[in-house]
Amino acid sequence: MGTQVSSDIDHKATLAVFALIAATLSVLLLVASLVPPPASPSELLAMASGHRAAYGAFASLVLAWAVFSVPLIVTLGHLLRPYGGTLAAIAQLLSAIGVLLLAFAIFTHIGAVLAIADASGPARAQDATYQAAIWSSLGFYLTDPGLMTWGLGQFLFGWIAWRSVVLPRWVAIVGMIGGLAGLLTLAVYQTSVLALVQLACFTVWAFATGTALLRARRSHLAAT
Repeated sequence: MGTQVSSDIDHKATLAVFALIAATLSVLLLVASLVPPPASPSELLAMASGHRAAYGAFASLVLAWAVFSVPLIVTLGHLLRPYGGTLAAIAQLLSAIGVLLLAFAIFTHIGAVLAIADASGPARAQDATYQAAIWSSLGFYLTDPGLMTWGLGQFLFGWIAWRSVVLPRWVAIVGMIGGLAGLLTLAVYQTSVLALVQLACFTVWAFATGTALLRARRSHLAAT
């Protein structure tokens, strides 16, 4: 099935750029998230102490991803609103809140680990390991609300897209799979598998949205 982006969408080129930037950042975040986590709290502290710049870069990547994902989500809400009405507005709100909650949770977790690593010393090594163990477990609990909220929004976007002609049917299916992965994140404890599935599906949506907007812009220019 082809795509048909509404002609009342303005600034298609700018929105397409935002979507493609969000897609690229999603790919980078996905790749960075594939790095195996430390096996123990002591290893977590050692890694944070020895790779502060890498941790800071990852935190910056997460924030940049969230910032550029919100315009993409608003664009999706506008594209799908003629077909979903209030449900599209709900999906937009849930997705944006979920992405921001997730980014804040990850940033908070990284900041806490780096703060513990900075404050630790030979005399406080045992306390630092204990605190790192707590934050290591908290990392999953902190991200679950964002993943689930974003998941419901993502599922609703996919369901609305299935009934529309804005995006291909296979993209709609990918969106619903990503949404279900987010909603079921509590079913698989202490693993990021479902979160990675959700992020991968969102990446597909970002690329598909950017491509659809660029095609719509070319068609508009050709018609004029």
